[in-house]
Parts: sequence; structure tokens; C-alpha cells
Amino acid sequence: MKWSDIPYLWQETFKVAWESFLDGSRPIGAIVVNDEGEIISSGKSSTMKETDGSVIFHNELAHAEVNALLKVDNRIHKQVNGYTLYSSLEPCPLCFGAFYMSGIRNLKYAAKDKYGGSTNLKGTTPYLNRKPIKISGPVPELENLSILLNSYYDYSIDYKKAHPVHIGMAEDYPVAMNLAKKWAAEEKLKNPNQYKIEDIYHLMLEELNSLQIV
Repeated sequence: MKWSDIPYLWQETFKVAWESFLDGSRPIGAIVVNDEGEIISSGKSSTMKETDGSVIFHNELAHAEVNALLKVDNRIHKQVNGYTLYSSLEPCPLCFGAFYMSGIRNLKYAAKDKYGGSTNLKGTTPYLNRKPIKISGPVPELENLSILLNSYYDYSIDYKKAHPVHIGMAEDYPVAMNLAKKWAAEEKLKNPNQYKIEDIYHLMLEELNSLQIV
């Protein structure tokens, strides 16, 4: 699938993720879309870096989804049930809880996270069972891109705390994980400003095609 064939809102989600990478932070992006399909906020992962436009940063709570949700002003957006939160990676317990408590009823994520992904919390308590939320994910065309970006980031900074996360990701996405290791060894994204997210997507497809994987 060409990048131009990827739905617009997913393109925008991954543009935010790539902007986070360009800021030197983890490449996870999130957007909030209203019931008319308009993007009303976006958020980057900012736990280790101060990223442009983030509400919170240099804090363990500064996840992409949280930053996007905190920008939704209830004085303006008084009825958010029909809104949708998009994320490039399955939300963790913190982000799933923030999504659920925000009042937004629709969640879409691009790739699974076997270690931290917590969409399975839905329905596990009386409170988490009371809202009729809809969850959609993963997205086959975007799974490898999400995992590739995140794993490359971890390998490039030798982030040892991510090792347990990588074990789960390698089980679900072995090809993307191996490609991330290869790219990190080659320092393929050492000068990331020369690329746009669509360039990364097509570079990934070229390599997977050369391996006859896609």
C-alpha cells in the first residue's frame, strides 16, 4: 500500500510520531478527532525530552495520548462522546485509563504492545464496564511502521529498560524488530531531518519487498 492510500487521520497520527522522533523523543503520536472528523489536538511522547507543543514533559506521565487528551478543553468541547483517540501504539494502563476517564468513547491504535498495551482492561471492573466504548486495532498496514520506529529509537539510544517490551514485540512483529536492529546498526536515521514519515514508510516497504516479506 502506498502512503497516499493510508487514511488521512492515520497519516496525521504518524506525522506526530515522527515529529516526536525529530524532537529526540520516543516516536509515539496521538491525535484526538471530533465527531466531524476534525483534528482538535495532538500529543507526543515526552517522558525523556521536552517536545514541541507538549503539555507535560520530563515526567513519567508525559505519554503521547495523555498530552493529546490534556489539550481537549471541556469548556469548548462539552460533549466528547463521539470523539476518537488515535494512537500509533496500543495505549498503556495510564493512557487507557486517561482515555476512558476523558469521556471519549472511541479508541483506535495502529500496533499491539504485548508488554504494556492495556486495551484488555475494558470491562475488568464495574467502572471500566459502564461506558460503551469502541476499540479498533491493530491496523495491518501500519503495524510494522509503528514497531520499527519505536524499536529503532530504543536501539539507537541503547535503552535497556525496553528489553522486556522488545520480547513481546519480537513475538508479534519479528520482521519489524529485525529491521529495526539492522537500521540501528547502520545508523540509517542518524540524520532524520532529511526524511518525512512517508519516506520512512516507503524505505521500510522497499526493504521488506527485497526480502520478499510483503
